[in-house]
Amino acid sequence: MGRDQKKVTGDVNEHRAVIKFLQEGYMVFKNVSGTGPIDLVLVHQETGEVRKIDVKTTSYRQTWKPGTRIHRQRSKEQVRLGVEFEFIEKDEDV
Repeated sequence: MGRDQKKVTGDVNEHRAVIKFLQEGYMVFKNVSGTGPIDLVLVHQETGEVRKIDVKTTSYRQTWKPGTRIHRQRSKEQVRLGVEFEFIEKDEDV
């Protein structure tokens, strides 16, 4: 009874995004419910800028136009809330 590999990859990439934003000077607040339109809320320590982030693993097409990036679109709720996507490349070791 193992976990779906896509979910594991998504979890790992969300943590990679947290590290990236911490290094850029943001305080990072994670969604504790596991689902929803926002994965992370960021507050920049110096400017106070607030950002709402949904972390996505970059995906590439396998068949039609192989190797081209699959573009994701925000949901209506994400648009309304001003959510940004943060794309993280899949790490082959995951």
